[in-house]
Amino acid sequence: MILKEFSKYLQENKDKNSVELLNEWLLKKLINPSLNKVDNIIKTELYLAKNNNDKTLIIAKSETGRTLLNALYNFSLSFEQYKLAKFLHNKKSTDFNKEKNQ
Repeated sequence: MILKEFSKYLQENKDKNSVELLNEWLLKKLINPSLNKVDNIIKTELYLAKNNNDKTLIIAKSETGRTLLNALYNFSLSFEQYKLAKFLHNKKSTDFNKEKNQ
């Protein structure tokens, strides 16, 4: 359920870095009022901390929160690898030959 919603967010913004999108998505979920069960779960399991320089840190409140955060992070990394594989799929080895491209 959470991965499905995060996946939709990644698909809508696939031109950006997936890990940065994860941080952006979680910040939105933690700052804004809860609209659904996914928001409630995220707010129950994760905590948003800020320092004096307005830098944010997302912290897990429990072991299940750590599992959730780890799963979301790994999912964002796998989506980044998927984008790279999709890009490379239509390329030929000669596309990367410096002599030919110059």
